[in-house]
Amino acid sequence: MQVFNFHPGFQMKARATALLLILLPMAGAEKSRVSCTTTAGAFTVTLDTAYSPKGVSRFLELVDHSFFDGMLLYRVIKGFLVQFGVAADPKVQSTYQNARFADEPNLVPFRAGTVSFAGAGKDSRTCHLFVALEPSGVHLGKAAHETTIGHLDRAGIETFERVVKNHQAAGYGDTGSLQGGLVQRGNAAAAKYPKLDSIKKCTRVAVADEL
Repeated sequence: MQVFNFHPGFQMKARATALLLILLPMAGAEKSRVSCTTTAGAFTVTLDTAYSPKGVSRFLELVDHSFFDGMLLYRVIKGFLVQFGVAADPKVQSTYQNARFADEPNLVPFRAGTVSFAGAGKDSRTCHLFVALEPSGVHLGKAAHETTIGHLDRAGIETFERVVKNHQAAGYGDTGSLQGGLVQRGNAAAAKYPKLDSIKKCTRVAVADEL
């Protein structure tokens, strides 16, 4: 095996060129902002295609098709996550339930308010999402489908913390098992959990707007 020894100046230029090649794909990245109202308050998520171009594209597609309107925040685990992504109407859900798209590397560490698609196995992302909560949720981002697509604003994090408090006040445990029924029957499958919070409506807003 041959070993090449380069002049230090050449090595510095090579490193700079490599760094530029890494940053070039991000140069055309775009940020989008989505504002949502819920029964526990409002939240705004800022999405960045530099993080996950495929994930951001799917999320915005869901927003544009009013997919989130009336959706239950059905799985709530204190200090870990709040999961959602099953349409109120099962006919709407059927459009995206099996519409998988490819995994992408997680480029941004999770923190409180990180938004990611949920999944189960390779290339399993469709329409199911979650918001990470402190302290345990920040350690997510290791599974193939766990890729940061954006982050909630501070008010949004507080809204999801209220979702947790409301869930606890109602005496509900881990309601993640509702997912299958919600996919098949919509919100009617959660009739025994009338105090679950829900998303009222999500719309795109201008990134320049301060909400």
